[in-house]
Amino acid sequence: MTFTEYKTVEKEILDCLQTKELGWQYEPGDDVNAKYRGGDEQEMLLIPILRRKLKELNPGVITDDERANIIIQKLRALKDNQEWIQWLRGEKTYKFSQEEPSRNIHLIDYTEPSKNDFLATNQLWIQGIERRRPDILLFINGIPVVDIEAKTASHGHVDWAEGAKQTARYDREVPNLYYSNCFCAGVNELRMKYGIPGARLQYWQQWRDPYPHTQIPSFDEMKCTTYGLFDRGNLLDMIQNFIVFETEQGQLVKKIARYQQFRAANKIVGRALEIDKASGQRRGIVWHTQGSGKSLTMLFAARKLWNDPSLEQPTIIIVVDREQLQDQMVGELFKANSENVAVATSIRDMRRLIGEGDGYRGIIVTIVNKFDGMEQELSKRPNIIMLVDEAHRTQYGDLGVFMRSAMPNASLFGLTGTPLELDDLNTPRAFGKQLDTDRYERYMDRYSIEDSLRDGATKPIHYEIRMTDWTVAYADLDKKFEALFADRSPEERKLLMGEAKLDAILKHPKRIAQIADDIARHFVDHIRPNGFKAMIVCRDKDTCALYKAALDQLLAPEVSLIIISEDPAHDVDSVKPYYLGDAQRRKAIEDFKKPAPKTQEERDNPDNRFKRVEILIVCDMLLTGFDAPILQAMYLDKGMRDHTLLQAIARVNRPYDDLKEYGLILDYFGIFENLNDALNYDKSELGEVAFPFQRFHEMFTDYMGQILDLFTGIPRDGSHQSGMQALIMFNDDDEKREEFERLFRNVRILFETLQPDDFLRSYLQDYSWLCKFYMLYRKKFHPKDHFEITEEDGAKTRQLIREHVDVKEIEDEFPTYKLDENYLTKIKDMNPDAKALDIEAMLDAEIGIRLDEDEDIRPLSERLKRIIEQKRAGTLAGIALLKELEDLTKQVVDVVQEAQRPIVDSIAKEVAKRVDGISEADAMAVAKAIVAKATEKCFKNWFLQNHMDTELYREFTILLATQFKERQLHGAGKDFVDRCIRLLKKVRFTADEQNVEYQA
Repeated sequence: MTFTEYKTVEKEILDCLQTKELGWQYEPGDDVNAKYRGGDEQEMLLIPILRRKLKELNPGVITDDERANIIIQKLRALKDNQEWIQWLRGEKTYKFSQEEPSRNIHLIDYTEPSKNDFLATNQLWIQGIERRRPDILLFINGIPVVDIEAKTASHGHVDWAEGAKQTARYDREVPNLYYSNCFCAGVNELRMKYGIPGARLQYWQQWRDPYPHTQIPSFDEMKCTTYGLFDRGNLLDMIQNFIVFETEQGQLVKKIARYQQFRAANKIVGRALEIDKASGQRRGIVWHTQGSGKSLTMLFAARKLWNDPSLEQPTIIIVVDREQLQDQMVGELFKANSENVAVATSIRDMRRLIGEGDGYRGIIVTIVNKFDGMEQELSKRPNIIMLVDEAHRTQYGDLGVFMRSAMPNASLFGLTGTPLELDDLNTPRAFGKQLDTDRYERYMDRYSIEDSLRDGATKPIHYEIRMTDWTVAYADLDKKFEALFADRSPEERKLLMGEAKLDAILKHPKRIAQIADDIARHFVDHIRPNGFKAMIVCRDKDTCALYKAALDQLLAPEVSLIIISEDPAHDVDSVKPYYLGDAQRRKAIEDFKKPAPKTQEERDNPDNRFKRVEILIVCDMLLTGFDAPILQAMYLDKGMRDHTLLQAIARVNRPYDDLKEYGLILDYFGIFENLNDALNYDKSELGEVAFPFQRFHEMFTDYMGQILDLFTGIPRDGSHQSGMQALIMFNDDDEKREEFERLFRNVRILFETLQPDDFLRSYLQDYSWLCKFYMLYRKKFHPKDHFEITEEDGAKTRQLIREHVDVKEIEDEFPTYKLDENYLTKIKDMNPDAKALDIEAMLDAEIGIRLDEDEDIRPLSERLKRIIEQKRAGTLAGIALLKELEDLTKQVVDVVQEAQRPIVDSIAKEVAKRVDGISEADAMAVAKAIVAKATEKCFKNWFLQNHMDTELYREFTILLATQFKERQLHGAGKDFVDRCIRLLKKVRFTADEQNVEYQA
């Protein structure tokens, strides 16, 4: 190995992988490079392993090395990840000759995991556009399928997200690393999350179930993910069945299952495979809370059921209860490129697909009413599996009876985004596994609101009851009516009383005007500043039109848009001007999910008409199945209860970015005045659905108290001395430093939530001071980041900083110096503590950036780690500590400048290291000869060519053996030639004008 010490996290993961339970083989990166790649750093396939496994897994098809090499060459040329996944799944065919049929080529044996080669390696150099070294790579049969980026550092604040971000950089810098990649993981000592490189961090998930390794405690989050995700059987299952590609907003998006989707889909498959059991035993209810990916769970289950040969080409029927959900599910299936998908568009169509001949084999998507009047025992096949979406709604009525009697031996699974209501006995009877004569299983699998919030799969919802004089849900409607219509004559009041009293109140012009004004103010102050969007939920279409007209008086008409179903025969005239038509409505819904244009040029573009929409006005449409992460606020003015209410408010719970930590419901109807009355559920199952807005005040007060307590004993006077005192404290105490970062993030997000709010007035001085200190903190501890206000600070915090913080003053008092040959001179007059802090932070940042780029940095990183450990232990301090840090700084500067100084100077320096007593002139003569030879041989991007290392090694060795034999720089056991090649690669050396003088 080129280094002597594994990073703490890296070694622990490798140890886990090599346990008997997980069963991975381990070989160090240098050994893998030599044994399987022949030193070719661009080669991502371990050819000897892959060639052997191709012959073993394809008997009678790939019979010799020649045929194996044909497939290997196809794979080496393959850059498309979706096509790679198809090859990994054995879905691709090849025809070796005209006389032979096309055959499926198997790269992996999914039925017997032990027949595959599972290899883990670490620190394997990869040459792409840049040269990088991933932490841990997992290979199956010589193919890299997982990259694990392990992050630990001298400071404890580094988390799994740094590893995730690194995979996004690798996707750009070494794209060949991810051609065949299934997913990546980012990990630190405490936590591992997995995801797709380049995907937003909120889509990276933990795997919380170590099954089948039940000995792993649930509190050990890192090991839970390691054992659950990298169990060989689980990993093969993920690759084969739980990765999909979907087209979203014109772009192909790769998605991988969350652990609850994997678990539920496998439970469905497991029961459906028990065909020898009665139909009542092949049932189950899955409750996965809204926003946790229920549709994909159905898709994953359907795919795995279809691929299982023991079901002998089953019929999988996905049943929804409305056309909107049918369109969504069909879209999911087609976007995921699922084959054998049919849509039953009529009762006759459904009858034909089930009963004609031996029945349709594949996936059928339909609406429950297509079973109306269905004959009994239309098909008795047991390999029919029904997946019924939102099973608690309509499926247990007459239509459900028709549905089940038509296919009496089918497996039947109900999925729901809301829990079963307290008095709901029908749904368990219809979909639950029968336990005895009249007792049924309640849930086969559940993923509650609490689970989803814990995992970050959804965000908490907070509610605020607005303008209580206008709420109606629990008001005395007679009194409210009299108050609103007191100015009307008795005859007019009598006429109005004859109409729907609630409608008359809700649509009163004064009420509409005041609520619209409140919505507009709230949206402009709280939702728009950080780029979020909102939705107004109205009682009916007529009310939608009233709110639209009122809002257009307050905000530009382009800001809001009505989305409704269109029924010209029954809709009132005031609604019809807002009709969009199906195509325009679909485009409006999709464009709403995108950020609003920021520049005037973007806003003026007519193609961005619907992107400019920031508020949707709805009554029924989009209250289920509408997934728009950018949606943060719902202005609710409609009576709802039970599952309808839960589904509606869940529209705002999707993660979006770092500033969206919650969804917000503004309740103008009054539902939340007595939420328990509106929700007929077992509270122990349901948990807290939404939290009162007032809790934000309590949380802000609590977090401000905690964060200011960290500075006890340090004056908050803005002086240089107090700033340095705080910085030194955090530099010496990782726990305090990590706590400060966590608390400041929480305080900042709550400030964005609450401002403007009179409640904050007494906190503004302290918050301004914290913002100033945080800028100083970021400047010192993250000196490589840009010292400026960033988007993550939030719009209101950025405004406060502009008004109250002198950025130039911070720059003048705490300057950041470039790490170069003059760095130590520039900081020589600092006091020792400040100097040590500055050097340590600068080295940590510089080394962190270059660690995976330059192998010469690795030993320097280990030395920094040892210095900091000694400092923390109290065995290194004062002048001795500064001397160690300054000495290390010189070494780091030397390595950094190596890529910047003339190559001939760097090579001459290497000569001087290896030849005792050599003069500067003689060392330069050797270097010039090497560079002259390189000038002859090195063309543009030569370092990307596999053969160039070998060719340069030969040419340099001959040169040294003939012209400089007495220097003994050539031959076995000498690293000088290798070092010269590495230096040439590091500077991306080419023969240009500045090297002409060295030509022979």
